[in-house]
Amino acid sequence: MEKRPAESENGENGSAENGAKKAKLDPECGRLLFCGNTDWELQQKPAKLKEEAFWSKKNIYEPHFIKSFKDVRVRHVSSNQDACHVIVIDEEGTAWSWGNNEYGQLGQGDKKHRRIPTKIPGTGPTGHIIVALAVSKKHSLMLTSRGDVLACGDNTDGQCAQGEMKSKTVEVAKGRKEELEQSSVKEVLEPTPINYSGPPVIKISAGMDFSMLLDVEGVVWTFGSQEYGKCGTGSDGSYNSQEAKVKMRYAGISTPHQIQRVYERDGKTKKTKSMQMMRIKSIAAGTHHAAMVDEMGRVFTWGAGSYGRTGLSDPMDTYVPTWVASLDHPRGKMEDVYAGNLCTITLGKGNKQAHMAGIIDAARGEANTTPKQYFDFGEAPFKNIGFFRKGWNYIGEDGSVMQTNAGPCYGELGTGEKFRTQGVPKKSKEFQYANILKCGTGVAHCVYVIRDTTEEDKEELEEYDDLEQEEYAA
Repeated sequence: MEKRPAESENGENGSAENGAKKAKLDPECGRLLFCGNTDWELQQKPAKLKEEAFWSKKNIYEPHFIKSFKDVRVRHVSSNQDACHVIVIDEEGTAWSWGNNEYGQLGQGDKKHRRIPTKIPGTGPTGHIIVALAVSKKHSLMLTSRGDVLACGDNTDGQCAQGEMKSKTVEVAKGRKEELEQSSVKEVLEPTPINYSGPPVIKISAGMDFSMLLDVEGVVWTFGSQEYGKCGTGSDGSYNSQEAKVKMRYAGISTPHQIQRVYERDGKTKKTKSMQMMRIKSIAAGTHHAAMVDEMGRVFTWGAGSYGRTGLSDPMDTYVPTWVASLDHPRGKMEDVYAGNLCTITLGKGNKQAHMAGIIDAARGEANTTPKQYFDFGEAPFKNIGFFRKGWNYIGEDGSVMQTNAGPCYGELGTGEKFRTQGVPKKSKEFQYANILKCGTGVAHCVYVIRDTTEEDKEELEEYDDLEQEEYAA
């Protein structure tokens, strides 16, 4: 009987060895490094985090391998300025999660916080092969190789696209109740297919409490909280709840809403008129606003407008996708868009020149109400970016890292010290001789995928220590 090519004289061990050699050749994968705060249970409570964890011994100030995860090669990492947890995808398409799990956003079927990367059940070669991630403060989205979207975590506003929105009497404070619009499914503890029957999805993005999808036909879908108009439905979903003390409430949507129209706004009268809508090729959800780019390179934004983050020349909230007309010039054809807390960054076609609307840190500098060329990324062409609440981590095509964070910091810059960068972008000395493929940011942490395919890379890996993490007590 002839042997199959994958077999060798060593039987299974030979196959495994061949597989390992093949895996090491995949240039899109690397090893995972972590730095930042590991007091995950505090991260949904900013005041408590700052008070109890700023000088904590559980802050990791230099990039470390997580010992139990050291030999796993990683393809994708989650990234969001509001995220208090991490999800990564290994080279086989299996998703692993750890961090804060107060709302079940880790997809592990429970609400137990985790310090150690743990496989998400149902993902990988024998289940859903995961190809993309989108996370935020309380929920997570995962895109499968078949174009399906799985969601888990908080679903109060429908951001996991489960259940129906219904009026409920909820105790909002001790002795005080209000009738609120909430989803009939409050939380989703396991990765669950969303209520969506459209074409296969190719991109996903997550805001604070809303979600975005881009399907294969170039159509955008939104769901979750409508506050600030961030679902682009033409409304912010506002209503006065019974027994409320003047405070407005905002209804969400739990069924994906199809963006069918885009608009142009007159700069003087502020009146809008419909424009022809083309296929969309890029989407981005910020904390409370959203953006997209069509096949003609036009940028459309909507949602919260404070600090000019939508780039529409004023700080108004915008309830429908509106054309950023100030980019209507030869260099204004955009290819990609990224959204942070108070900013929107677009990349031009060809030269990948960056433009920014809004502001990185509200306490420093002047906000751009229209997109302006942005030069703080340095000279390396754009490869990847992750946002902090008051900063960013930029990865160049040469594997270099530029970063800024006005803090408070818990080691997420990986500089070996507690101090923030005071808002001044700096090139990371820690990775001077390393080649970084991707980064993923969060409220108080950062992960990096470091290249491991060359002999020089392997020597560099020896420079990083192992971080031993114990699980939380049951």
